[in-house]
Amino acid sequence: MKELISVVVPVYNVQEHIENCLNSLISQTYTNLQIILVDDGSTDESGKICDRYKELDNRVEVIHKPNGGLADARNTGLKQVKGDYIAFLDSDDYIYKTMYEDLYNLLKEYDADISEGDFLRIDVSKKLESGKIIEEENSKRNIEASCYSNLDALRLLYGANNYEYVKKVVVWNKLYKKEVIGEIEFPVGRLHEDEFTTHKILFNAKKVVSTNKILHGYMQTANSIMRKPLKPKRIVDTLDSYTAASEFFKEKNLVEIEAKTRRRYLEYCIELTAKVLNSDQNQELLEKLKDSYKTFYSEYKDIIINTEKTSKESKIVEFLTKINNTLEQGGQITIEDCNELKELNK
Repeated sequence: MKELISVVVPVYNVQEHIENCLNSLISQTYTNLQIILVDDGSTDESGKICDRYKELDNRVEVIHKPNGGLADARNTGLKQVKGDYIAFLDSDDYIYKTMYEDLYNLLKEYDADISEGDFLRIDVSKKLESGKIIEEENSKRNIEASCYSNLDALRLLYGANNYEYVKKVVVWNKLYKKEVIGEIEFPVGRLHEDEFTTHKILFNAKKVVSTNKILHGYMQTANSIMRKPLKPKRIVDTLDSYTAASEFFKEKNLVEIEAKTRRRYLEYCIELTAKVLNSDQNQELLEKLKDSYKTFYSEYKDIIINTEKTSKESKIVEFLTKINNTLEQGGQITIEDCNELKELNK
């Protein structure tokens, strides 16, 4: 029998979507699974649905707990892990039928510590067609795998490609050897909890293997945190995650990656400003982002400017310096600035 994979699934008020998720999980071609459902104080029927699946499938374990948020639910699930391999799944998403078989085989074939698959955003109205949609998209691709050292994976994570950032930073498209997670926990009470932890997990790995095969359906729902109106906490937590990662790399004396991370902090200030301008025009948020940008640039401009970089990164640094000069002169970040940054990142 193949080795045990433990899958941690936080559950909170997803009664309309959880069955689609769990059906995709219990139907995996890789069958030696420990399925840990953490009902995080749901007030709808989600907890009862979890209990029903426990009766249907003896691989399913259910934990009912008071609401503590996604990070707390994941941490609770991690304490019950029995397998040597760990995966995370959000309870309103869908996984392709061969996901864990593919990721397990990649780990073995490449002697890697982390494997990851690609994902596809799918409108929730088409959730029952997810398998077919993913299959059709995969048929158009030349499926291949790429290997990275831990440092190369971190360079991609904080590089200029936003798509690669998302693929690398999320935990739900990956399979981990248990030891690379170790004692790492998700930060309770924070949004963007993946961004506080992924850099630590990647650092612990010797090798990461990535496939362009779509294995995960990321459901786009109206209640998704990522689609809710921009609020101060999201801004604070996102920027704090970049600061925490930057300090981590500084402690490890990884100067190049620290510089990339600090540049990404400033880039994200610009991206967030554009989102605010495109939504509620909240002046307080705009001022906070402006102040954050100026303070951060002033404190870390030496490493941002002077660390060795590619020609593409050099152009981005010139742009970031121009934005700082504009702000110091009383100007504002504009939507046009964000569009220019997107062009530089292409």
